[in-house]
Amino acid sequence: MSIKILLVEDHELTRKGIAYSLKTFPDIEIIGDVDNGKKAVDFISSKKPDVILMDIAMPVMNGIDATKKINESYPDIKIIMLTSINEKQSVLSAFHSGANAYCMKDIKSEELINIIKAVMTGAVWIDPNIARYVLDILQTTGIPAENKTPNNIFNLTAREREILKLIAEGRSNKDIAEKLVLSLHTVKNHVKNIIQKLAVDDRTQAAILALKENLI
Repeated sequence: MSIKILLVEDHELTRKGIAYSLKTFPDIEIIGDVDNGKKAVDFISSKKPDVILMDIAMPVMNGIDATKKINESYPDIKIIMLTSINEKQSVLSAFHSGANAYCMKDIKSEELINIIKAVMTGAVWIDPNIARYVLDILQTTGIPAENKTPNNIFNLTAREREILKLIAEGRSNKDIAEKLVLSLHTVKNHVKNIIQKLAVDDRTQAAILALKENLI
């Protein structure tokens, strides 16, 4: 069964180029393409995609506002930010609005397909060149104050949630061990369990998911 894709990109040539490259993959179906976030919101009211490839800087409604609006009504639709913007605040805002991945537009088609398939299974992904921004921002500013009571959909223990919060603040295993008065071995085991429970690949992805899903 093919994955239904909606393209949201205000530059026509870029939009058509992305559509052309994705159409070469047999398990991908482009069901629509629009040039701003409001049109994306209107589109999904009548035809629902599995994944949205969302630009950020667009007229009428930008990609971050559109992502937030779509995520509020259709949380099962996966949203991949596909942009040329690599600013820290845009990365943070994108995930806080509900994005599942953050990709730069120079990504290769084959890698983008792999990311599309990964987010369909619940994964989160961020371009490695800007992954450090998430930890940098959280370490500097902390978890956004607007977050509500943390949820626990991944069944983390109280200790695991405590350690996840410190991971999201950019703390190393050694720092965590010293702060919580635990052995380094114990902290490493907790971190390993957290990564397994969240089904992510590393600490940065764990921090992203913690931010996106309001886990801490």
